Amino acid sequence: MLHSEYLMGVILITFGVILKLFPPKHINSWYGYKTPFSMKNKVIWDEGNRFAAILLVYIGASSLIVAVICDVIYIGDFDRAFKNSTTISIIGLLCFIPLMEIHLRRLFDKNGNKKV
Repeated sequence: MLHSEYLMGVILITFGVILKLFPPKHINSWYGYKTPFSMKNKVIWDEGNRFAAILLVYIGASSLIVAVICDVIYIGDFDRAFKNSTTISIIGLLCFIPLMEIHLRRLFDKNGNKKV
């Protein structure tokens, strides 16, 4: 049985794997990593979605690791394990966009050209 403290990690990993296996082919407004900068051109779009998939898997895996550790430490206290693993997921998701934008801006200039 899947405990609720594992749910967020599993969801994030699933979204990351789906984005990795089925990246959006074209810039669109409904599927993929969408910010004004990531939608500037196809090269940035592809890199943004590639990196977003990796980041989602890492955040989800971190949440799962914390959930397992909490299950061991707080045996039977599912509520506490759920709160801790969810907190890690939320922190990771709050860092998601800044990490993505930093990554993209390290690779591309403000006009969308790849930096040398």
